[in-house]
Amino acid sequence: MNTTVTSKEAILAVAKEVVLTSGLQNLNIRDVAEKCSVSVGSIYNYFPTKGDLILSTIESIWREILVLDTSENLTQSFTHKVESLFHRIRDGLGQSPSFFLSHSMNAASLDKEKGRESMNRYLRIIRKDLLHALNQDLRVETHRFTKTFSKETFVDFVFSNIITLLLNQSSSCQVLLEVIQRVIY
Repeated sequence: MNTTVTSKEAILAVAKEVVLTSGLQNLNIRDVAEKCSVSVGSIYNYFPTKGDLILSTIESIWREILVLDTSENLTQSFTHKVESLFHRIRDGLGQSPSFFLSHSMNAASLDKEKGRESMNRYLRIIRKDLLHALNQDLRVETHRFTKTFSKETFVDFVFSNIITLLLNQSSSCQVLLEVIQRVIY
């Protein structure tokens, strides 16, 4: 085996490749070390446990998925934002649409607190982004919202449906967009 040192970024790149092609459950340190042409110990220098490698890989995938497209119009409609988010996540997950499910299951089985916080951090970013888009959309009829049907609960509903569509490997979110248009415009 090659004893050259590799970077943390190179290790994460290989780990992401494994996750997105074979699934999170197939990520293991030995395979990552082999694909990086380094010893298992080299991986442990950066990631003291398999759980640390998994959580860092998950976070790296989320960061890539959530990178905002700089050409995105900040005043775009809420439906455009939803459609853009759906496609960005779908495309970012590639062959691993079950990432959400395996992410939550793996996070729960590892360091529960770190895993839960990791997942919740990225879900909060998505919800905050959707809520911002909803608040910026001047076409939204704000009288449609009430105390029980708030903008926050609507965003949660929309995001839950995006996740469901992704888990079902839907190629489109057109029905969800139609529901949104009928409800808020």
